[in-house]
Amino acid sequence: MGNLLSFEGYENASTPFSWQEHNFLWKGDRRYHDFAPGNDYNASCEYPRMWNQDGYPVGEEILSQQVGCKSSEFDQYGDIKGTGAYPAWQSQLSRFASVQDRLREWRDDVFDKIKIMSCIQIAMLDIDGFRMDKALQTTPDKLAEFSAWQRQCGREHGKDNLLVVGEIVGDPKLASIYVGRGRQPNQLEPNVTQALMADNATNSSAYVREFGLGALDGAAFHYDIYGAMTRFLGLDSPWGAYGVDWVEQWTKLVSTNDMVNSETGVMDPRDMFGMTGQDVFRWPALANGTQRQLLGLFVVTLELPGIPMMFYGEEQASYVLENHANDYVFGRTPLASQRAWQLHGCYHLGETVYVDMPFESSGHGCYDESVSLDHRDPSHPMRNVFKRMYELRRHFPTLNDGYHLLTLSNQTYNIYLPGSQGIPSPFGIWSVYRGRTEGVQDFAGTGQGNQGVWFVYQNENKTVDYTFDCASKNRSDVLLSAFPANTVVKNLFYPYEELALEASTFSYGIEGSTELNGCLSSLTMAPWEYKAFVPLDKWLPPAPTITRVIPGHDARLESSVEYYSQETVPIQIRFSSEMDCDSIADSLVVDSSTATHQLAQLNRSSVSCMLADADAPKHIGEIPTAFIFNADLINVANGVHTYTVNNATTKDGLLYTNAFDRFLFRIGQRNNPMVFPLSSNYTRSLLFKNESTGDLYITPNAAGADQYRYSTNWGSSFSPWSTFTSENITLTKQPWTGTKTQEWDGDHVIVHYWSSKTGSSDHVQHADLNWEGLPPRRWPHAFIEGNWNQWGYDNGLPNAMSLTSNGSWQFDLVAEWPTESVVNVWGMNPDGYPDKSMAFGDVNDDHVLDWVPPDSLAKNVITFSRAAIGRHLGYRLTVNDGNYNFSYRPIGQVWRQVVVAILLSLVPLAAATLCCLLFMRSFYKVEVNELGMTEKEGFLPLVPWLPDRDALRRSVANLFSDSRLPLAANESGLGGALAAETGSPDRRTVLIATMEYEIEDWDIKIKIGGLGVMASLMAKNLAHQDLIWVVPCIGDVVYPIDKVAQPMDVVVMGNVYRVEVQYHTVRNITFVLLDAPVFRTQTRAEPYPPRMDDLDSAVYYSAWNSCIAETLRRFTVDLYHINDYHGTLAPLHLLPRTIPVCLSLHNAEFQGLWPIRTSEEFEEICQVYNLNKDYVREYVQFGQVFNLLHAGASYLRKHQKGFGAVGVSKKYGKRSFARYPIFWGLSNVGSLPNPDPTDTGEWDKKLLSKDQVSVDSAIEGERKGLRIAAQEWAGLNIDPTAELFVFVGRWSNQKGIDLIADVFFSVLEQNPRAQLICVGPVIDLYGKFAAVKLEKMMEQYPGRVFSKPEFTALPACIFSGAEFSLIPSRDEPFGLVAVEFGRKGALGVGARVGGLGNMPGWWYTIESPATKHLLHQFKGAINAALSTKPETRATMRARSRLQRFPVAQWIEDLETLQSKSIALHARVANRGRSMLRFSGSGRASPAISTAPGSTAMSSAQNTAPNTAPNSEPPSRAHSPSREAVVAGPHGQVSLGRWFGPSNPESSPRGRSRSSSRSRLSKRMTTPTRTSDAAVATNRVSVVHEGNEDLGIPGQRSSRLETTHEAFRFGEDASSRPDTADGTFPPRFPPLAQLNMPGFSPVPSGTSTPTADGNAIPRSEMSLSLNSVAGEKKAFKLQKVHPLFTDNTGTYYRAFQEKLSSVNSKTSEDRLCIEEYLVKSEKAWFNRFHHAQMGNSAAASRSATPASSVFRMPWGRASQDIGHVRNRSSDSEAPSDAGSGTSEFLLGDDYKPPTGLKRFLQKKVGDWYLYTFLLAFVGVWFNSSTPTPIRFVCTNTVRDKSSPPILTRSPSSLAKTDSRPISCTL
Repeated sequence: MGNLLSFEGYENASTPFSWQEHNFLWKGDRRYHDFAPGNDYNASCEYPRMWNQDGYPVGEEILSQQVGCKSSEFDQYGDIKGTGAYPAWQSQLSRFASVQDRLREWRDDVFDKIKIMSCIQIAMLDIDGFRMDKALQTTPDKLAEFSAWQRQCGREHGKDNLLVVGEIVGDPKLASIYVGRGRQPNQLEPNVTQALMADNATNSSAYVREFGLGALDGAAFHYDIYGAMTRFLGLDSPWGAYGVDWVEQWTKLVSTNDMVNSETGVMDPRDMFGMTGQDVFRWPALANGTQRQLLGLFVVTLELPGIPMMFYGEEQASYVLENHANDYVFGRTPLASQRAWQLHGCYHLGETVYVDMPFESSGHGCYDESVSLDHRDPSHPMRNVFKRMYELRRHFPTLNDGYHLLTLSNQTYNIYLPGSQGIPSPFGIWSVYRGRTEGVQDFAGTGQGNQGVWFVYQNENKTVDYTFDCASKNRSDVLLSAFPANTVVKNLFYPYEELALEASTFSYGIEGSTELNGCLSSLTMAPWEYKAFVPLDKWLPPAPTITRVIPGHDARLESSVEYYSQETVPIQIRFSSEMDCDSIADSLVVDSSTATHQLAQLNRSSVSCMLADADAPKHIGEIPTAFIFNADLINVANGVHTYTVNNATTKDGLLYTNAFDRFLFRIGQRNNPMVFPLSSNYTRSLLFKNESTGDLYITPNAAGADQYRYSTNWGSSFSPWSTFTSENITLTKQPWTGTKTQEWDGDHVIVHYWSSKTGSSDHVQHADLNWEGLPPRRWPHAFIEGNWNQWGYDNGLPNAMSLTSNGSWQFDLVAEWPTESVVNVWGMNPDGYPDKSMAFGDVNDDHVLDWVPPDSLAKNVITFSRAAIGRHLGYRLTVNDGNYNFSYRPIGQVWRQVVVAILLSLVPLAAATLCCLLFMRSFYKVEVNELGMTEKEGFLPLVPWLPDRDALRRSVANLFSDSRLPLAANESGLGGALAAETGSPDRRTVLIATMEYEIEDWDIKIKIGGLGVMASLMAKNLAHQDLIWVVPCIGDVVYPIDKVAQPMDVVVMGNVYRVEVQYHTVRNITFVLLDAPVFRTQTRAEPYPPRMDDLDSAVYYSAWNSCIAETLRRFTVDLYHINDYHGTLAPLHLLPRTIPVCLSLHNAEFQGLWPIRTSEEFEEICQVYNLNKDYVREYVQFGQVFNLLHAGASYLRKHQKGFGAVGVSKKYGKRSFARYPIFWGLSNVGSLPNPDPTDTGEWDKKLLSKDQVSVDSAIEGERKGLRIAAQEWAGLNIDPTAELFVFVGRWSNQKGIDLIADVFFSVLEQNPRAQLICVGPVIDLYGKFAAVKLEKMMEQYPGRVFSKPEFTALPACIFSGAEFSLIPSRDEPFGLVAVEFGRKGALGVGARVGGLGNMPGWWYTIESPATKHLLHQFKGAINAALSTKPETRATMRARSRLQRFPVAQWIEDLETLQSKSIALHARVANRGRSMLRFSGSGRASPAISTAPGSTAMSSAQNTAPNTAPNSEPPSRAHSPSREAVVAGPHGQVSLGRWFGPSNPESSPRGRSRSSSRSRLSKRMTTPTRTSDAAVATNRVSVVHEGNEDLGIPGQRSSRLETTHEAFRFGEDASSRPDTADGTFPPRFPPLAQLNMPGFSPVPSGTSTPTADGNAIPRSEMSLSLNSVAGEKKAFKLQKVHPLFTDNTGTYYRAFQEKLSSVNSKTSEDRLCIEEYLVKSEKAWFNRFHHAQMGNSAAASRSATPASSVFRMPWGRASQDIGHVRNRSSDSEAPSDAGSGTSEFLLGDDYKPPTGLKRFLQKKVGDWYLYTFLLAFVGVWFNSSTPTPIRFVCTNTVRDKSSPPILTRSPSSLAKTDSRPISCTL
């Protein structure tokens, strides 16, 4: 059968045997039509009888396992590599070589189909017999039934003796079960005579089966005899263990095998014995191989009873070997002429089965022209010997059918060859008789009747003069004859010698003779000689045969006349006997294929004959020439000619050749491919072009061809075969497609010619058009592919070969040796894979290119096994495309390489040093920006005839813009959309959704960062647009009630939850306020969820995006403007309908990531977000991460041609695009720089020029007073000349507060006039530790340092009185603080990252995040600032005041962004996708009173979300790291830590989640009263980037003062709590109680669709974390690891104590904050590891960076992470309350690992034991197998350049930070 099935779990591997069988899988789309596999179990399965290799039935150990099977028509037990190496029963049930599906023939219904199909074959194809391949793989009984069926079918079609033989590879004891009726070892017949007399009436108990059920009539190519023959003929191998005595071999066969013919019922040996088969080597390939083969043929043809077998080519002495592996050597040279066998005729692979295999001629076939000739020569000497042997079988019936073999005598000795495993190899001379079995056989009347034949042969590889003692009684001393003494015997083989026999002392009584047997006293035997004697009177002369012809068969003659002319060719025919000359001439038939269609003729007048003694024999039995016939053939035209001798007669008329002997010769010009295919395979006189029509045509010169075909695309396709003509043939160009690299120059044609007389189409001719002067080519091009260039996949390395002037292809290769390569004519295909149609290697190391099938396992490569010899560097590979020969020779000079190496070792070092110095001086150098942002003139003003720059910019942009959209608004203003009046149809409706927002009339402001500043700016400056603004209601703000809308249904985990909604309109803004417990868990200080990888945050963002999507359905929106990742999933809920979007990146560092490493995690995250899995894969998934920001990028890529993403500064967009792979599918990330919210003046579109600034002395004079005021406010020393540094902002890692604390000990020490003010809220551990360090600095430098780590209202003098503003941010997308301070006079000193560096100041480059580097750079910037002259500073301040970041410019750029996004979206959507309605249709109208079922509410009921692939980047959660403390049912609880900017992935050191979930779930159920006033009167004085929150006098506070009736939205007035017992979060009453005008409650039974389209009944349950998770702990998203937050205060207190020794040196060294935190984190994770392992004692010990200091109990964390001044360490008493699972979130039900898991998680130093195991496995696999091994290791590492899933090779696993790691293979 074919190879269509594979087994489950072993699709790419061999399948082990299993009695339970394997489930099948289809490999592809192809199916069997008549047979079907199956995976169902059949308990009643009945197995057939089976036997072991020893010939006995299988025992109970096998039978007990034969219980049940699959209900399949195929065996599904497993695979085997080959036959003979496995138990017989396993071979009979297994798939052969893993590639041949095996039918279950022992199943009756399957067997019935097989029988019918085979009988159809007999009827259709006239089959006379079957050869059963791998016969022992078939169960014996079914094979017997099959054979019986075939014989019956044969009889029905007139075939009365159908032959069924099989390939038998196995123990002879097992083989005997298959032959005939089958015999077990206990059923043998010891009496040979009785065995020979067996028939159909013989006792059936002596056989396995009844008569008529013979499985095989015999062995097809008997491997046991063949193996013995290889030993007999001198080869060294483990074969031939049964000896080389052929009489004994025959005796064993007779006694063990049933040879009774199943048809006739009589003895009929039909084993097939041969010397060569399709699976073994050819003997003439060996030294003396032809003579060895002749001796073997003598034995198997004449001595052994059975069927002599001849493999084609043996009669022609074929010797070429063509195998690709040295353990499977064979030769299959075709009979027709084929050039390939000569090209590849030099064999060099060797042979592994035989030791010292004596290969000889097989290594020289490529030089033998006869190999490529026709191999049907009737005069070949080997064929004549074959003919003689078969003639003897006709003359002497005993040689055909005689059963009686008798060893008369032998004189031999044994030798033991090294590879024979102790098996002796006998050498010497044998005397054997073959005759009839007397009393059983009688051949009288046929041929020579019962005359037996005496054989004498020797297997010595030398001539031996044997002498014998005829009088001896020892048979080994006598050469006995089968005939009586004094008989004259004659050899039946040439030279037909006669010998007289002497008398011996032995009498065998052959044929009843009573005389003594004859004897020879001496005999000379040539190497491998054989003789066959009969009495002289029984000798018959051999029939005549042709011994040679001249010209030889298939001779190639060069014509001496023109193409269309004729000539005369003399011929000579030689015979072995004197012939009748006229009979030869009369029997001669001549035929011709020529261009002129003229036949050659025999010139009778030229005939002459003569006796001759010529052509002396070269081999034993070869027949010489005795007679020669001469004649001329006339009218011989160019072409192919044959002449045939039909049954010529001897001179006496008694004997005939009795043959139809046909000979062939070819004649023509040298450029005729039919005659000289090798030398004429390229011609310049074939291809031409018709200039008038442009058609190509050929003028072939191929007389002798009958048909032709051609290709104009280098063999990619061919024309149909057509009748040949020598006239002009017009060509039709064939189509071709490929890559640019695969194209070729000029026109080329390949023509194939076929001839019926030659039986071959291997006549190929190439030609080019107009190719004069250029080298011939038979390939369009050639490329070298190897491991040195990743087999062509590394296209960065040139690999094209060059065509030289002599027509060969060359390539110079220098690589790491050894290396391997292939020559690929077509190189890489358009699909990106290497072409396989013409990829050549050298599979047998003969330096001739080979092509093997693409699915072959042969290693077909050119191997460069060693480095170039001598003083050379590489090799020059040269390939001849005419004969496929290749060679390579060393090239390159080592001394040149030495010089280059020296230069490469010195010059790079010197250049690198120079470059480093230059780089450090330029890049590390602090950049002093004295000008700010100025107009860059460039070169355009120097060219007067060019248009103005703005016009040129617009024209170029329009020229290259892919959308042809303007890049900016109309010059006259903001354009039509900007100028549209309220209510105008041109007004754009934009939806914005943010968690930071400002509702002015309610005096509600939620703002903690830059996004909050931009939210306020958009609300105040986008009056020309209608804004739909979605915001969540947070927990510590009371919202008035405006227009209550229908609630929104949110589906989470398959359940529907309610979110209350109200609308509030302020000017052009319609706020959509969302109220649900899930949103109320957030506060003003923490409006974002604390983590970004757990269930809580997933539920929050699921609800958020679902509500945004529902808002998009309810309103008519032109564009959805997304800010960061939070709302990127909303458009996916609308799919397949789409909407234009823009994506503003305020901080792309954070992307919203959840792991989806497993199918369970993937399933769960899809259910939480209610997204269709296909959409998640298409849009959201990035590798093994659920990435919200990637969803936005994917949406832009698919629906807006990658346009619409912008960064908030000019550099930030480019930086994000280059840094984060999630954006690489976009065309680019543009820029929409944030403006200064206070810069609302007119914009003239020009930057400040260098000459427009002058210092205002009055303003400068006021600064001293302002500085004094600032010093008084901060309690610093009053010094108007002091260098006052100020830092205002969040105290976090991102803002670099730790760098200030580290550096300023040195700054203050070195600069006595320096002062420092630091104010801001503590956000993370960096801020907390910086606070205590700054407190210590205040102590050491009283009056010079002021530190206040808390929210503080600042006076204006802080900004205007400071000399410098410190901004050492590690990351800053825009950096508004630099603008605010700079415009008030404080010059910036900080990092040039993101949007920083545009204002005048001193800015340093961040080359590395390493702390030492940052400290060095920061100090350099401070020193540069301090060293700047006051005059320069004054000029810089003057320029700072005039720097502009106008809101008007931002609005115009925003308009361009939105317009182009809408246009591109429309273009993509119009190509067939459904598009959500977004065209301008007036002011947005909320669907307040829309009845259920209307369009606005049900427009997307059947829509589902979307998804995308790939993998990598980090995440962002958008708020400071603060504990969100809210009032709950059981008191105040912490909702956990925010995983965001204050705790970036690279340093996850925020607060612990503690047991927030358990406390949260309790809080959500029981109300706890709190004061309304406490919530409603929140005065928030916050220090932020925006000046509105800096506490500047005159700015509005955030006190909630409203004239609305103040109660929490979601309650009706009657349920509004009083001041004393209000609830948080509020309970939500049914909507019907709200009495909203026009609102209709949702009818019962209304359902909500999920992502998979299923409908879920609506729920009145409000969405909260408790309602989703409850007390469940089985969610994958709940299984998150804790983060280092020092919640016990251990490391904080230790650091505080160490600060007692702080100074300017230690501050930047061992007391550097970041380095201390890194060590502390490592120590904490070591304790975490101990806790995981169940080692509570070790987990409770303090493992700190300095154990001498940290050896103390660790206690409770300080609740105050803010201001730490004057705190006594005694106030924080040590405690162990944080120990155990509570600190590490392991849970009360946590169970430590045991056994092997525990052992592998132990550590050696910093390394887990399993890491050593992974490394060892990786090294072992890398060194032992090319199989790629991929380890996926997951831990809690989050860095800025890697996704949360880290993939590493096992040998490259670095030291971890002791966090738990799970690895999968």
